[in-house]
Amino acid sequence: MMMISSVSHSDRLRYIRTMYLGIQSRRQKENQRRFYWAMMYEYADVNMLRLLETFLESAPQLVLQLCIMIQKNRAETLQCKECLKALY
Repeated sequence: MMMISSVSHSDRLRYIRTMYLGIQSRRQKENQRRFYWAMMYEYADVNMLRLLETFLESAPQLVLQLCIMIQKNRAETLQCKECLKALY
């Protein structure tokens, strides 16, 4: 849980930095391209961190549900729906 909260905190700081770089790319015409590309790379990092956070939240639930299904040697409809929902 600590890792997820640190990823979330880092995510917010990166959003703030992305906004700062976007504003700088509009204000400073001579360095506009440099700030724009820095903003785009920062935005890509934010999206990757968000994807990682989502995976870290849903993967343990999915593994637990699959283990229960394997141990019982049967799959109920609700369990299958929940497993599919956890994948997406």
